[in-house]
Amino acid sequence: MRDWKALLTQFDPEAAARYREAGWWRDRLLVEYVEDVAAEAADRTAVIDARGEITYGELGDQAEALASGLTRLGVTPGAVVSAQLPNWHEAVVLAVACSQLGAVLNTISPIFRERDIATMLRLAEPTVLIVPDAFNGFDHAAAVLRVLPALARTPSVAVIGAAPEGTVRWTDLLAGPAVDLPARPHPDDVAQLAFTSGTTGEPKGVLHTHNTLIASASSYDERYEIGPEDVIHMASTVGHQTGILFGITCPIVAGSAAVLQQSWNPVQFVELVEKHRISLTNGAIPFLTDTLHADNLDGQDMSSLRVFSCIGAGLPQALAEEAGRRLPTTKLVGGWGMTETGLAVTNLLTDTLETVCTVDGRPVPGAELRILDEMFVEDLPAGSEGHLVVRGPQRHLGFLQPGLSQANFLEGDWYVTGDRGYLTEAGDFVMTTRSKDIIVRGGENIPVAEVENLLLAHPSVAMVAVVAVPDERLGEKACACVRLEPGASFDFAGMEAWLRDHQLTKQFWPEYLKVLEGFPTTPSGKIQKFVLRDRMVSEVTAS
Repeated sequence: MRDWKALLTQFDPEAAARYREAGWWRDRLLVEYVEDVAAEAADRTAVIDARGEITYGELGDQAEALASGLTRLGVTPGAVVSAQLPNWHEAVVLAVACSQLGAVLNTISPIFRERDIATMLRLAEPTVLIVPDAFNGFDHAAAVLRVLPALARTPSVAVIGAAPEGTVRWTDLLAGPAVDLPARPHPDDVAQLAFTSGTTGEPKGVLHTHNTLIASASSYDERYEIGPEDVIHMASTVGHQTGILFGITCPIVAGSAAVLQQSWNPVQFVELVEKHRISLTNGAIPFLTDTLHADNLDGQDMSSLRVFSCIGAGLPQALAEEAGRRLPTTKLVGGWGMTETGLAVTNLLTDTLETVCTVDGRPVPGAELRILDEMFVEDLPAGSEGHLVVRGPQRHLGFLQPGLSQANFLEGDWYVTGDRGYLTEAGDFVMTTRSKDIIVRGGENIPVAEVENLLLAHPSVAMVAVVAVPDERLGEKACACVRLEPGASFDFAGMEAWLRDHQLTKQFWPEYLKVLEGFPTTPSGKIQKFVLRDRMVSEVTAS
């Protein structure tokens, strides 16, 4: 078993003491929050999925039974339990059971197939792997059995549904005899191994503790005043950090109900809002775009939806204004975050629509941001773009790959995010671009996020990504890849006219335009730019 402590980048002792004193590190486990609600209101709904719902009392009982089942399979404190599950209540039961056992939870998105699964399992070295028999037409059980011979360490495989020979049925894990469980983990022990979702290629293994995960969830709950009366919707996969934090941890910490949508469908989402009186949802900008275009939006009661959180990119003004008209009782907010830092920046409920569209937000309670110069030494003044570094109680403690920590941490607990932006005089953060997405054209940095947001505001454009393609004279040129609205048209001349009319510096105009049917995306809906970039390089070179 790994020595997890050897992989951690420890917080400065004074900072750790400050986090505890402020209540950001609560020294509590996820299972304890479930037990608190179950003791007071066992019949309160905990999770709703496509197959039914369970109460907090049932969640606690099933997690306790699963903890015994995992122990019988050899799971001990510090052992990894990997899971490739859809947005089903079993994923929540597993998260609670792992927190009770001190097992390290490693979730994998259901969209991944054998090659990616094998890579993650080789890195994680789980004692147990949990999968559905099949989901969305794919036989997950058969796939993992094909992967196992390539692994140095073979995990036990538990299957939800029909279990092939050599695997264990999920129901048997829950129905088997109870065993003595180990002492509960310390809240500073590693609770999660989360692989980055693949925007730069090979995944990094991010390590979070019980304290850092709950700090991230509780800061979101505090910012948006989430309580037991709320119903939180999640369509991003629980195989990704967005789903883990905002579909599992946030609702449990707040004592509220979670509605897990197993596959994103805007028409179904609109129906779920009315049926379950959903009050908050969190997802990428395409989720909002799809919702506004849902055929049944005008015919459903959306009045319960008080917060629509769009994380990951600046909100285009035109889209936000449309949301204001179509969802008049819903507060639209944005934010910035990553697997390593949690959701570190969000808009406030009091922010105006103009503010939401122009800044990513304020640091959440406990989080701190700095903008550093190119040498990562000097702080830059307000309004000056530089490298974003972050620290706080929500920040991860290290990587599975030891060399990554040394390369990505600065003295004083500061994490180098790889993103660029600036702070306003008021203390709001504005992300300008990700460092890996910068396009350098003839020595001039093209502000990718600005170009993308401007193109996305065009009425014909539904989705956009600007990527670099090589150029012999200038080094790089920009290629705009767009997906159009149904029935719309958009050509190179129209793009140039739009950019000219909006007074974008001509050196920032893309030299290429590609109209696509769809984009390669990560499990959370973000565009995989490294895949798109490789494709555009091939197409532009061949043309």
